[in-house]
Amino acid sequence: MSRLPKTENTEILNIRISPKLKEKLNELAKKKRYGTNASEVVRYLIEHHYRR
Repeated sequence: MSRLPKTENTEILNIRISPKLKEKLNELAKKKRYGTNASEVVRYLIEHHYRR
């Protein structure tokens, strides 16, 4: 396993999601508005709703 760069802005979040939810996240990723994969979609949604 490769090491991540050590910076103050690097955190790892592990979540468990159902296969059905992951499929929905991947569908959002295909629209390219939220990112290119499920992880980027989750990151975008968290950051977007944090700014509200």
